Amino acid sequence: MTYKIDERFFFIETLVWWEGRINTRHLREKYDLSQATAQKILKQYQKMFPENLTYNPSEKAFIVSDSFTAIDKLNDFSDYLVNISGDDHPSISTSVFEVEAPLRNLNPLQIRPILRAIREKLAIDIGYISLSNPDYLDRIIQPHSLIFDGLRWHIRAYCNKNQDFRDFSLSRFNGDAIFEGKATHSVEQDKNWNTFVDVVIEPDPRFSDVQKQIIEKDYQMVNGRKIISVRGALTNYLLKRLNIDHYQNTPEAQQIVLSSECRKNIAPYLPQPI
Repeated sequence: MTYKIDERFFFIETLVWWEGRINTRHLREKYDLSQATAQKILKQYQKMFPENLTYNPSEKAFIVSDSFTAIDKLNDFSDYLVNISGDDHPSISTSVFEVEAPLRNLNPLQIRPILRAIREKLAIDIGYISLSNPDYLDRIIQPHSLIFDGLRWHIRAYCNKNQDFRDFSLSRFNGDAIFEGKATHSVEQDKNWNTFVDVVIEPDPRFSDVQKQIIEKDYQMVNGRKIISVRGALTNYLLKRLNIDHYQNTPEAQQIVLSSECRKNIAPYLPQPI
């Protein structure tokens, strides 16, 4: 299939997987197509994958079948939201809202040399400000990865000053960057990055049994717990996303906690201040 057809087939599958139906109007307004072209694409899809869709004359739409099998994985709800974006879409896009976070401003002039350093495996000398050092100080770092924690971007890099791999907030870099030649430390040497740990969450023990069952369903727990595998270096970000990096006064606010064994196992992977 061509890229264009593949993209449109993915749209068809995403829509029917989450909404259960699709008609020509969805394709016409998504891709600015004629009625005839939209009909042709739907018929082409049904011909190639006859077991996935069934045409319902009364609804004038193709309905997802019980034997539906997708070309690509469709478990990510965000893919669906991206595909229905646009106020003119005949789906539910105008009823979907997201709370916007105050993301830090990123200066492309500061980011470009860092991205180059990652791509070409270089060491870089650049100004960095931290809570422990409120004045910009030159840091020689050897970056290997970008990290988004849900609120801001970070760089995973070897820090020559601390002689260890650390995380740096991307918005706190400033000043002219100077390349210091090839990096002497690579991602393969970052032990915490290459080590995966299990973060085990459970319902807050202060809940009643009935309340625990609700929490277990919310977090898709099995036998009262959920196990999430994460890079050791990213453990702290996961705890923040789950809102369990600190203990709440009430079980309703806390909802989930780490298992006692998990708390011990992940302690070595929690970050040290820069």
